Amino acid sequence: MAINTSSISDPKAQRRLFVLLQAAKAGVGVALGLAFFSMAGRPDLAETIALAGLAAPATLAVLGLTSLPLAQLEQIGLAGFAALIGYLALLTGGVASPLVVWFALVPAEAALSGGRPAVVRAGLAAGAALLIVAAVQAMDLLPVSRLLYPGALPLGEIYVCSVLAVLVQAVLIAAAAQDRQRAADAAAAEGAAMYRFLADNAMDLITRHSPDGRIRFASPATNALLGRLPDEILGLAMPTIVHPDDLDAVQAALMESSYHGRAGSAEVRLRHKEGHFVWAEIRCRPARESAGGPADIVAVTRDISQRKAQESALVEARDAALAANRAKSHFLANMSHELRTPLNAIIGFSEVMTREMFGPVGPRYQEYSRLIHESGAHLLELINSVLDMSKIEAGKFELAEELFDLGDVAESAVRFLKIPAERAGVALKLDIAASARLVFADRRAVKQVLVNLLSNGVKYTPRGGMVTVTARPEKGIEITVRDTGTGISKADLERLGQPFEQVESAQTRGKEGTGLGLALVKALAAMHGGEALLASALGQGTTVTVRLPYAAVNAKGERLTTGKVLPFRAA
Repeated sequence: MAINTSSISDPKAQRRLFVLLQAAKAGVGVALGLAFFSMAGRPDLAETIALAGLAAPATLAVLGLTSLPLAQLEQIGLAGFAALIGYLALLTGGVASPLVVWFALVPAEAALSGGRPAVVRAGLAAGAALLIVAAVQAMDLLPVSRLLYPGALPLGEIYVCSVLAVLVQAVLIAAAAQDRQRAADAAAAEGAAMYRFLADNAMDLITRHSPDGRIRFASPATNALLGRLPDEILGLAMPTIVHPDDLDAVQAALMESSYHGRAGSAEVRLRHKEGHFVWAEIRCRPARESAGGPADIVAVTRDISQRKAQESALVEARDAALAANRAKSHFLANMSHELRTPLNAIIGFSEVMTREMFGPVGPRYQEYSRLIHESGAHLLELINSVLDMSKIEAGKFELAEELFDLGDVAESAVRFLKIPAERAGVALKLDIAASARLVFADRRAVKQVLVNLLSNGVKYTPRGGMVTVTARPEKGIEITVRDTGTGISKADLERLGQPFEQVESAQTRGKEGTGLGLALVKALAAMHGGEALLASALGQGTTVTVRLPYAAVNAKGERLTTGKVLPFRAA
């Protein structure tokens, strides 16, 4: 019986079945040899060769256990089968032999073990063997068969047995062919059912298009996406269901797949049956390879209305935030003059009264005027901080870098905080290295950094403490302000440095300020291409390190490191 080993996908299983088939053939051949021996006695040389041929499939079974290609072994087996039939026909009467009909089994068996080329090769081998038999008979070279001599088995019975054997083999081959066809049909039906199941239950719309874009197939997802049945859109061109503004995009994607053989995609608006449009993403690819011409297109369309709505909401929120930020900056810019003008007048007149420039005003009024002066100066400082932060966030703050003495700027900052420090009982100390005195940066920004850090240090350091300012040439210029104050918890460290953020605790509650000091320090350091690092722990004080990598200069005033400083953007 022939077995279609090619229908089995596992190569090991194919080889195993081939080995079993050849072993079974060899067993049948041995049985036939024993039957011949019992009827005709000891075989002669020619008959011995024939009997050996009947057992030859055993050799193929052994070779099947090796790594030789299975296809070659199958072709060898079929060719050997054709040769064996021809040889047995020579021994049993030539073209009149009862075994000639066995030649028809060779291509039939090849059909089960291979494709059309294998059948053609097997047919050629059987035809060649039959022609050889006819040629040998024509030359009157046929040997005398002991099965056909007078007194042996009747010739009619031999023919009947041969035809019956062929019929049995043909029935087995036909049954195997039907099994193969049923297996193929079942696999095709199962595959079609699976594809239909996937298409029917997919949430995305699956369509097939002709090269010009007309719809040839649509999955049931059309109902959920477009409110239409699949049959309602069959044959339609894309312009009938796509928004006019998106037509170029979808046609470009389809052309990319049909004419160039590449995947294409487009985000388009599709017309719903109720009249409104639905945002969808179309991804398409060629349905098959074409011989030089355009191919059909398979497209998968997904509803992205929710994503588009979210994107639109984000854009609107961004535009609203930008508009609010511009309005805030515009408001602060307009109010700067309005706020500073009266404050300058308050500060100026209160200073005149404090100094009694136009005569005595009395000790109590002098104290009042001093308080008015200090409050106005403090309010002006807060307003300047808010305006500076607003300029930085809006990208309007420009650095004016120059060469200056860092020691002089630091001393000026210390003098500015001297009176508040004396009132708080806090000592101020400067430690500026000689190699770090000459720097290239924005003088006003550096002074503001020092003033803000010293102010925080004085504000949060208890009486008897100290605030120290050091500067060292470490990968540029590194300025460190260290205090012996109350310190900051780990949780609060993560918030500090953001605009208007302040630490609230029993030790710090009631301290004046806007919470912009550290935010300004970080922003100004970033504008110089550097950074500000904050380190602190409760009860151990606070250390702020400001690194300015491009501020260091040599003795000639030339910058040691140059680099592109990116504009600061607030988080």
